Amino acid sequence: MIRFIILFAFVILVAVGAAWLADHPGSIALAWAGWRIETSIPVLVLLLLVLMGASALVYRLWLWLVGSPGRIGSALRGNRKEKGYKALTKGMAAIAAGEAQVASRAAEQAEKLLNGPPMAQLLRAQAAQLAGDDRTAETYFRAMLDTKETELVALRGLLIQAGRLGDHEQALALAMRARNLRPGAGWAVRSLFDLQVSAEDWTAASQTVAGGQRAGVYTRENAGHKLAVLYTADALAKEAAGQRRDALTHATDALKQDPAHVPAAVLEARLLAASGKERKANRHLTSAWQQTRHPAIAEAFLSLKPGENPAARLARFETLHKSTPGDEESLLVLARLALEADDLMKANEAAQRAIDKAETIDQRHCRLMVSLAERSGDGAVKAREWLMRLADAPAAPHWQCDSCGETPADWHPRCPRCSTFDSLSWRSVQPSADTVLLVDEVKQDAAAPEEVPVETVAR
Repeated sequence: MIRFIILFAFVILVAVGAAWLADHPGSIALAWAGWRIETSIPVLVLLLLVLMGASALVYRLWLWLVGSPGRIGSALRGNRKEKGYKALTKGMAAIAAGEAQVASRAAEQAEKLLNGPPMAQLLRAQAAQLAGDDRTAETYFRAMLDTKETELVALRGLLIQAGRLGDHEQALALAMRARNLRPGAGWAVRSLFDLQVSAEDWTAASQTVAGGQRAGVYTRENAGHKLAVLYTADALAKEAAGQRRDALTHATDALKQDPAHVPAAVLEARLLAASGKERKANRHLTSAWQQTRHPAIAEAFLSLKPGENPAARLARFETLHKSTPGDEESLLVLARLALEADDLMKANEAAQRAIDKAETIDQRHCRLMVSLAERSGDGAVKAREWLMRLADAPAAPHWQCDSCGETPADWHPRCPRCSTFDSLSWRSVQPSADTVLLVDEVKQDAAAPEEVPVETVAR
């Protein structure tokens, strides 16, 4: 709006000036070198305006002529850069497709057209890596370390190279440098963690996880579980080295991170008992049993008093059983202890209740029922029935590696076969349709007063 007003005012002034000159034409005479020119003022003003316009045009033409070489060079450079970026794009596509030779040629072309930019170096390094030329790839990656923008990607490339060559120390140094350079880089944190775990440097791995949680690489729950496993592993190592006090500290720290971590609870109780704190161990195991009802917790509870007679063991476990009276696992342990204490009535009652609550009758149920039948006066037929069922019964819950399927007897921070970290999980067999039918039959047999012939139930 303001510009329109200014323009309008200018037009008015020009019009007023032109009208004034028309009313006062005047005249002017110019004599120079024998020439005499006479004209009116308006004509002179018009000539001056024409001369100024022509001068402006000539000046602009001169500027265009002077700047033409630069514009031509810029256009040529732009065309060269465009071809270079097209070569980069082609090379990246070739890397993704696994075409090492195409990627290498595209990288060489891009490097020439773009005068060796970092992206071209990266492309050449990846092409060499894809072709298996480790020496060339390392040369380009190390050249990229000197550029701040490409240092991190160069470290990743060198880390891959070190992993291929099996150079653990070099890989560890590169991963640590990458993590320090970019604490939030997930690949750097996870690579450093894996290398520390493979070296069983549990303390350093714990620090890496804690830093990764602060940087947002690990969630709070994920970091808490990893720390529980790492602290337990460190506690086991300290216990093996005779450093029981440090082992107990690490086991307690593990339970702070994950109160339901069974290996840590068992280890802490064992260390507490060894240091004369049996009551505290009993209290902690009772709390852990109420949370997990894991067989290892029950065994740790019973192991607090080695050499105890069967009746005393049964009486002591009954105090723990009262906190979870309807739990199948608790009933199975109670039945086994009652059988060892020759309390057949209590053993039979607990075993039948455990079977009633079972979704899957596994080998533990079958062996227990075989023992009960053998101890009774006329249980030979029942014993044979349960022995036949034992042959087809699924295995009891156990530790199993999620990676290779190994089933070690005890928990380890790394799988004894494939060395995968934190891969052992407690597995219960899921009931199949046949198993469900078998469970129903067993429950019907338990409810029936008469003894069923073997032939009618054998499957």
